[in-house]
Amino acid sequence: MKLDPIFTVKENKLYKIADNSQVDAASLRRIEIPWSTVEMEDEIYNEEFLAVLRDQLKQMETAGTFAILVPIVDKPLTNDEQTEYFINAYNHTARRVKDCESVAGFELPVELKDTAAFIEKLAIKHAQYVYFSKAENVTDGSIVKY
Repeated sequence: MKLDPIFTVKENKLYKIADNSQVDAASLRRIEIPWSTVEMEDEIYNEEFLAVLRDQLKQMETAGTFAILVPIVDKPLTNDEQTEYFINAYNHTARRVKDCESVAGFELPVELKDTAAFIEKLAIKHAQYVYFSKAENVTDGSIVKY
Protein backbone atom coordinates (compact mmCIF):
# COMPACT_ATOMS: atom_id res chain seq x y z
CA MET A 1 0.00 0.00 0.00
CA LYS A 2 1.57 3.25 -1.13
CA LEU A 3 0.27 6.51 0.25
CA ASP A 4 0.13 9.74 -1.69
CA PRO A 5 2.35 12.46 -0.27
CA ILE A 6 0.64 15.10 1.84
CA PHE A 7 3.66 17.40 2.15
CA THR A 8 6.36 18.66 -0.15
CA VAL A 9 9.56 20.60 0.36
CA LYS A 10 10.58 23.77 -1.45
CA GLU A 11 13.83 25.52 -0.54
CA ASN A 12 14.10 23.72 2.82
CA LYS A 13 10.53 24.69 3.81
CA LEU A 14 7.52 22.42 4.30
CA TYR A 15 4.31 22.89 2.31
CA LYS A 16 0.97 21.08 2.33
CA ILE A 17 0.36 19.82 -1.20
CA ALA A 18 -3.45 20.22 -1.08
CA ASP A 19 -3.40 24.02 -0.84
CA ASN A 20 0.32 24.87 -1.21
CA SER A 21 0.28 26.45 2.25
CA GLN A 22 3.51 26.64 4.20
CA VAL A 23 3.57 24.52 7.36
CA ASP A 24 5.71 25.27 10.40
CA ALA A 25 7.61 22.01 10.92
CA ALA A 26 7.82 22.84 14.63
CA SER A 27 4.03 22.39 14.80
CA LEU A 28 4.37 18.68 13.95
CA ARG A 29 4.61 16.24 16.85
CA ARG A 30 8.07 14.72 17.22
CA ILE A 31 8.01 11.06 18.26
CA GLU A 32 11.40 9.86 19.43
CA ILE A 33 12.17 6.24 18.56
CA PRO A 34 15.34 4.86 20.17
CA TRP A 35 17.26 2.49 17.92
CA SER A 36 17.74 0.03 20.80
CA THR A 37 13.98 -0.11 21.30
CA VAL A 38 13.27 -0.86 17.64
CA GLU A 39 16.16 -3.27 17.16
CA MET A 40 16.80 -5.22 20.36
CA GLU A 41 19.55 -7.30 18.72
CA ASP A 42 21.01 -7.19 15.21
CA GLU A 43 18.00 -7.50 12.88
CA ILE A 44 15.68 -8.62 15.72
CA TYR A 45 12.87 -6.07 15.86
CA ASN A 46 10.50 -5.17 18.69
CA GLU A 47 7.15 -5.83 17.02
CA GLU A 48 5.19 -5.02 20.20
CA PHE A 49 6.70 -1.55 20.34
CA LEU A 50 6.04 -1.01 16.63
CA ALA A 51 2.40 -2.11 17.03
CA VAL A 52 1.92 0.42 19.84
CA LEU A 53 3.57 3.10 17.68
CA ARG A 54 1.22 2.26 14.81
CA ASP A 55 -1.81 2.54 17.11
CA GLN A 56 -0.59 5.94 18.32
CA LEU A 57 -0.11 7.15 14.75
CA LYS A 58 -3.56 5.89 13.75
CA GLN A 59 -5.07 7.92 16.62
CA MET A 60 -3.23 10.98 15.33
CA GLU A 61 -4.55 10.27 11.85
CA THR A 62 -8.11 10.24 13.21
CA ALA A 63 -7.42 13.57 14.94
CA GLY A 64 -5.94 15.05 11.75
CA THR A 65 -2.51 15.68 13.28
CA PHE A 66 0.92 14.81 11.93
CA ALA A 67 4.20 13.48 13.31
CA ILE A 68 7.87 13.43 12.54
CA LEU A 69 9.49 10.13 13.50
CA VAL A 70 12.79 10.86 15.21
CA PRO A 71 15.38 8.07 15.18
CA ILE A 72 17.49 8.22 18.34
CA VAL A 73 21.02 6.87 17.97
CA ASP A 74 21.62 5.11 21.28
CA LYS A 75 23.97 2.40 20.02
CA PRO A 76 27.34 2.73 18.27
CA LEU A 77 27.05 4.13 14.75
CA THR A 78 30.68 4.28 13.68
CA ASN A 79 31.09 1.88 10.75
CA ASP A 80 29.33 0.74 7.58
CA GLU A 81 27.83 -2.38 9.17
CA GLN A 82 26.30 -0.41 12.03
CA THR A 83 25.00 2.16 9.56
CA GLU A 84 23.34 -0.61 7.57
CA TYR A 85 21.69 -2.04 10.71
CA PHE A 86 20.51 1.45 11.66
CA ILE A 87 18.99 2.14 8.25
CA ASN A 88 17.39 -1.32 8.13
CA ALA A 89 15.83 -0.82 11.58
CA TYR A 90 14.10 2.40 10.52
CA ASN A 91 13.13 0.96 7.15
CA HIS A 92 11.46 -1.85 9.13
CA THR A 93 9.79 0.80 11.30
CA ALA A 94 8.49 2.51 8.14
CA ARG A 95 7.07 -0.80 6.92
CA ARG A 96 5.17 -1.28 10.17
CA VAL A 97 3.56 2.17 9.96
CA LYS A 98 3.23 2.28 6.16
CA ASP A 99 -0.53 2.90 6.24
CA CYS A 100 -0.39 5.77 8.74
CA GLU A 101 -1.17 9.02 6.94
CA SER A 102 -0.17 10.93 10.07
CA VAL A 103 3.55 10.32 9.43
CA ALA A 104 4.97 13.36 7.67
CA GLY A 105 8.43 11.82 7.59
CA PHE A 106 11.66 11.19 9.46
CA GLU A 107 14.21 13.42 11.12
CA LEU A 108 17.77 12.71 9.97
CA PRO A 109 20.02 12.21 13.00
CA VAL A 110 23.19 14.30 13.02
CA GLU A 111 25.15 11.14 13.93
CA LEU A 112 24.19 9.52 10.62
CA LYS A 113 26.85 10.42 8.07
CA ASP A 114 25.18 8.74 5.06
CA THR A 115 21.80 10.46 5.04
CA ALA A 116 21.44 9.81 1.30
CA ALA A 117 21.51 6.04 1.90
CA PHE A 118 18.83 6.41 4.60
CA ILE A 119 16.57 8.45 2.32
CA GLU A 120 17.14 6.17 -0.69
CA LYS A 121 16.35 3.00 1.28
CA LEU A 122 13.11 4.36 2.71
CA ALA A 123 12.04 5.99 -0.56
CA ILE A 124 11.89 2.62 -2.32
CA LYS A 125 8.54 1.86 -0.65
CA HIS A 126 7.79 5.08 1.22
CA ALA A 127 8.16 7.92 -1.27
CA GLN A 128 5.58 10.02 0.57
CA TYR A 129 7.96 10.89 3.41
CA VAL A 130 9.66 14.22 3.91
CA TYR A 131 13.01 14.42 5.69
CA PHE A 132 13.85 16.92 8.41
CA SER A 133 17.17 18.08 9.79
CA LYS A 134 18.37 20.28 12.61
CA ALA A 135 21.90 20.31 11.20
CA GLU A 136 23.23 23.80 10.53
CA ASN A 137 24.81 22.86 7.20
CA VAL A 138 21.74 21.57 5.35
CA THR A 139 22.21 22.38 1.68
CA ASP A 140 19.86 19.83 0.15
CA GLY A 141 16.75 21.79 -0.80
CA SER A 142 14.61 18.65 -0.49
CA ILE A 143 15.20 18.46 3.28
CA VAL A 144 13.28 20.63 5.71
CA LYS A 145 15.62 22.57 7.97
CA TYR A 146 14.02 23.38 11.31
